[in-house]
This record gives sequence, structure tokens and C-alpha cells, in this order.
Amino acid sequence: MKIQKAHALILGLSALLSACSGSCGKGSTSGVEKPKVVVSIFPLYDLTRRVAGPDADVTLLLPPGKNEHTFDPTPKDVATVAQAKVGVMVGLGLDTWMEKLVKEVAPQARVLKAGDRVPTITIKADVLGDEEADAARDGGEEDHDHEKGATDPHVWLDPQRARLIVKQIAEELSRADGPHGAGYRERADALDAELDKLDKELETRTAALKTKGFITFHGSFGYFADRYKLQILAVIEPYPGSTPDSKYIAKVLSTVKAKKVPALFSEPQLDARPAQILADEGKIPLGVLDPVGGSTADTDTYEKMLRFDMASLEKYLK
Repeated sequence: MKIQKAHALILGLSALLSACSGSCGKGSTSGVEKPKVVVSIFPLYDLTRRVAGPDADVTLLLPPGKNEHTFDPTPKDVATVAQAKVGVMVGLGLDTWMEKLVKEVAPQARVLKAGDRVPTITIKADVLGDEEADAARDGGEEDHDHEKGATDPHVWLDPQRARLIVKQIAEELSRADGPHGAGYRERADALDAELDKLDKELETRTAALKTKGFITFHGSFGYFADRYKLQILAVIEPYPGSTPDSKYIAKVLSTVKAKKVPALFSEPQLDARPAQILADEGKIPLGVLDPVGGSTADTDTYEKMLRFDMASLEKYLK
């Protein structure tokens, strides 16, 4: 993750933010300014804005389609975070750039690390084995967040955990903005019912899949697979940004043949070329699974994102 660049940006703007702290963000015609909330990634942003409703201003920092692991905050992001009363992030090493940014420019803000508030699972060795997965780094940058035994940070891809996160969002907003606490909790309850409905729907749809094993682009879907009793047979790019070597690719292709894998899946936030090469060599289709969403009308809410992913799995695994 490109923390050094973000740190330099923070230092470069610190004087401006100090001078601005007494006057920036003013201008509410009612004289009472809504609390500002900043969120790292789209799924948490969608849940947060729906709990916030009209009572808080919620800003998404990571533009849809960008890689959550390597994002560099802009000067505008720094100025926005400096005014925040609440910061919502995943934690667990996924969005370290935001954690550092909030600590540096908004130390007064309440911080919700969603990954610390839900049960977690660890990253498992895939069927290719540890040696092959290590070889897939191909000399790339170390990414300890994706090593076997590390805590998997992609907690939002299980609706049951998302329900727990929604309750925590409501509590953090209520602590930061007590007068609107009842509204936050009421909207959280309504959202919880929607997520419960989504969870039951996905449980029924995944149970109907003929094929339960699939190959993902990188290790995003561990929680989804764990919740719905699916199996991730291999990961095309175990370490984001590190191109797999020829030995690793050969092992993935061997798994495709041995398990009769019907399709591979890429992700919109990452370079799809490694997946496309494998799909071409294996003579199987290449689908799309989106773990972050927000880029298109098909994924512009949390529920639509997971239904998009479910439809993609159904297209090839039924």
C-alpha cells in the first residue's frame, strides 16, 4: 500500500488544515451543521449513508472501480477527512491508508473499524498449496494481509456480518450525534430487515447451485463462500498486484481441468489480463465477481452488488 505518498500529502497540507479548522465547512443555513462522516469503501458507504439518512453528511473516499488495497488519498480527501466527526473503515489491514489519514488529520473523530466488530476467519491455504501460492508473488510487493493464517479483511461480503456492522454504525453515529440517535437506530433496524431478507434469498439461491466450487480472482470471497457453503478451489492472483508466474498458472489450469471448473472470474478493481489468459488457455468463459461495487447501476447498493455476484455465479455454476 502506498502509505508513504499519502503521508507526504498529509504533511504538506497540515498547515492549511490548521488554518482552516476554525472556518472550513461552515455555511449551514440553519446554523447547525450536520456531522460529517467519511467511509473508505463503497459497501460500507452504502450501509452508512442509509443509516445516516438526512441527519449526517456521508462521503465515500475510495472512488468506485479503484483498488481498495493501494488507493492514494487526494488533497481533497485530506481536507474532507479533516472535518469528519466519524470515520468508518474495514480495518484488518485492508484500508490502512484511511486509518493513517484519520489519525493524522482528524484525531478527534470517532473511528469504527468494521472488521474489529464482527467474527473473522483466517485466509486458508488454497488447493494449490503454500509453495505454489508463494511462487505466485513473482517478486512482487509483500502483502502480508493475504498470507495463509492472516485475518481475512473482506468481512462485508457476508450479509449476516453486514447486519452486525449496520448496528455498530448506528451506535457510532448516535454517540457522535446524540440528538438524532433514535433516527439512526430506526433506520438501522429497517436496513437490518432488508439484509436479513437478502441473506435468506442468497442462501436459497446458492443451495440450488449444481457446482459448489469456483475460482476467484483474488481472495475476496472467503466470507461469502463460508456463509453459503461454497468452495473456493483456487485464487488466480493470491497477492493483489503481483502477477502469477508460469508454474502457478499451470497449477490453476490443472485444477480447472481436474475439477471441471465451468468458468473463471475477474474483478472490476483489478487488472483482468491474468484471468483472461487463464480462461483462454483453459477454453472456459470469464465471468465477473465484484467485491466492492458502486461502479454501475447493477452494483450501486449493497444488495444489488451481492445480487449481481449471485447472478454471475448462477450463470456458470448451475
